[in-house]
Amino acid sequence: MRNLTIFKMLVLGYLVVLLIVIGLGTYSALKLRQLNQITRYITSNDSETIRLAESLRDAVISQGQFEKKYVVSRDNEYHLQFLETGEYVKEGLRQLSAISDTEEKRLLIGNIKEHFEKYLSAVEDEAEFISANRGYSQKIYEENKEVLSEQVIRGLEDVSDKATADMNRRIEISGKVGLQASRVAVIITIISVILAVLIAFFTARTINRPIIQLINGTREIAGGKFEEHLDIPSPPEINELADAFNHMCAQLKELDGIKADLISNISHEFRTPLAVIREAVGLHLDCISSAPPEKQIQLLGIVGEECERLINTVNKILNLSRMEAGMMDYQMEESSITDLIEMSITKIRPIADRKGISLELNLDGGLPHARIDAEKIGQVVEILLDNALKFTPEGGSLSVGAYIRSGKTSENYSGNEKGLIEVSVTDSGCGIPEEGIKYIFDKFKKYHGKGTGLGLYIARQIINAHGGEIWVKSKKEKGSAFFFTVPVY
Repeated sequence: MRNLTIFKMLVLGYLVVLLIVIGLGTYSALKLRQLNQITRYITSNDSETIRLAESLRDAVISQGQFEKKYVVSRDNEYHLQFLETGEYVKEGLRQLSAISDTEEKRLLIGNIKEHFEKYLSAVEDEAEFISANRGYSQKIYEENKEVLSEQVIRGLEDVSDKATADMNRRIEISGKVGLQASRVAVIITIISVILAVLIAFFTARTINRPIIQLINGTREIAGGKFEEHLDIPSPPEINELADAFNHMCAQLKELDGIKADLISNISHEFRTPLAVIREAVGLHLDCISSAPPEKQIQLLGIVGEECERLINTVNKILNLSRMEAGMMDYQMEESSITDLIEMSITKIRPIADRKGISLELNLDGGLPHARIDAEKIGQVVEILLDNALKFTPEGGSLSVGAYIRSGKTSENYSGNEKGLIEVSVTDSGCGIPEEGIKYIFDKFKKYHGKGTGLGLYIARQIINAHGGEIWVKSKKEKGSAFFFTVPVY
């Protein structure tokens, strides 16, 4: 059930209820059809049999009266009425035989026909004697006719009784069928209602419990607790929400750690130069009257360097805020990448010389100018060179290259498409772990515990704003090579 979405669970639940309702409807339709068949059979067979049997019984009685009147009065009119009634009875017996549905009834009707034919034959024999004015035993004929007539009437009554019994039996069956259908309908209706309530309860519980857990988890996060990992057995939609929640929790936890590290790093970045400035100022005050001017100038130079370091750190944080707010201004002008690189190399060469790091400069002759913000691109070059110096051990090497290559600018840039200038900064330092390469340009990402983790993020923002790209190739313990491109002017 955990793999079923909420929509599928609801559809499945309602489908089950719908199938039960369809089953109930089908069952009710079949039972109603059965009741209809029984009712129709009672009307078309049993009731008709009873009606015909009673009608024929009355006809036979009337026929007997015509026969007696004829014998007494010798009036041929009564004899004709007797014959007409006889034809009616014969036709009625044929109809009765046609609708008989049991062998017993058919045998009874067969006997009735036989007795009736004998009755007619006896009457006709007597009529011949009467017509010829011949003598005959009237008493014998009377008794014989009485017996035959009585047998016909009793036979018709038996047929009527049996039809009545069959009709009552079918009515009883229809009552049982109706009662059974009613009970089954009530039972299935109750089951459907209970099942619908259970499905609704289960679905609501399946949705409600994970949401309550997410609410509790959100409260924990609001209280600053990022440790809890929610493992919620739930439908895929809520499971995805729980995964997103856990990812958010992990990101917040990481961000909380980054915040603590940032505060610690910024405190360190500020404390070190401030401590140096404080010591330099103290030494300068101590030797302001006795120390030679060269010593005082050196101390003031240290103060200036540390102030510059503080300013650079503050500028990084300010630039980060401006970039994220979309308020960074870029002064795009035709500038020389070669001049920017050489200026940056000049700044870092003393540091490289102190560490015994060899500097190599590989610049294509006659590089074209680029449309850039010279100050911001110079900042990117300095960030890359500064990182290279930090992670290159003493006696290592560092090289800077720039060359023209064909290609289109980034989609973010709306300038021309004459080509790109690619700049590379390669060092022989400790390298970057393979799993960290794709995150190296993210904000606050550090892999060797140095700096604030803002430099490369700021560099990427600047290069993207120029319509270029920035990337890195690195192998652990073998150094790193950073590259960026800017469009040709």
